[in-house]
Amino acid sequence: MSELISLAGIAWDPQIRGILTVATGSVVLLGSVWLIISTNSGTRVGTLIATAGFFGWMVILAATWWIYGTGWKGENPSWQVIDINVGDLGQSGLPEARLLPNSDDLQSGYELVLASSDSRAQAEYNTLPSAEENPDLSETELAELQASVQLKNEIVTRSELAAVAPEVTDGAGFDDIGGWELLPTTLAGDAQAQAVADVLEHPSLNFSSSADFKLLDAYTRGGKDSLKDNPNRLDRIVQWITSSAQFTHPTRYSIVQLQEVIPQNVAPGETPPRPVADESKPVISVIMIRDLGAVRLRPALVTIGSLFIFLALCYWLHVRDKEVMTRREEFEKTGK
Repeated sequence: MSELISLAGIAWDPQIRGILTVATGSVVLLGSVWLIISTNSGTRVGTLIATAGFFGWMVILAATWWIYGTGWKGENPSWQVIDINVGDLGQSGLPEARLLPNSDDLQSGYELVLASSDSRAQAEYNTLPSAEENPDLSETELAELQASVQLKNEIVTRSELAAVAPEVTDGAGFDDIGGWELLPTTLAGDAQAQAVADVLEHPSLNFSSSADFKLLDAYTRGGKDSLKDNPNRLDRIVQWITSSAQFTHPTRYSIVQLQEVIPQNVAPGETPPRPVADESKPVISVIMIRDLGAVRLRPALVTIGSLFIFLALCYWLHVRDKEVMTRREEFEKTGK
């Protein structure tokens, strides 16, 4: 009974099961090849040949990892927080961040919508539902729906607007504000996620959850040049060539801004209201730098190390063959 319990524990433990699987596969596959070669060539030569074959296979496998960035990878690229600024970017510890105006000094997303004639921006953020579109709603329900949509329109962020109508934000100069470029929400996901995680861990900000603040805008600066809008095939080819030929990676920064929301009571079972930023609270800017990681470092080291060992073993076998040939010639001469 105790043996069955032990086997059951091993079967359901992923670590022990994984170790046993690798060990069994190594013994069966590598051991069987080594056994066949050793019975034909001797233990010493068979071991050298089997080991050389193993490291030759490792060169091919690790080279595949190196090319495609898979297998035993290194650290993935990530955003690293270097400064959390509260209220005034002019006081930031990063000189580049001081070039970005404060959020209060820029046009809001709703102001950009009102000043534009873009059809997509107007349809998304300056249109209210009508009675013709909602014939089943009463006047009170329609008024509540219109108030909710109007609130959504008024609190739209610049990054949200850039995701819907980038021509509006680019036309207002948000594609180059002191070297910073406004990021649409569709491209700021990883930076925003890292900013939220670091803000929640910061002891002096006193945020208990992501519901305590509202993400505003995200900006980026530096890095390699990206494709222009609506690129054709030639643009993609040129960008690929120039990017591949650029061995160094320019430093890339990102700023994610957020603001504390107005507390709102939510009755049990009701839909939570839209979060509204409290304009009396300071805007918090999370300043980050892009860490490119080392995804291909481990595969590269395995490839190079396995190649050296493979070449050394092949040279060792070559030297041994030359010694055997020399002794055979001496034996033949002595026999004559």
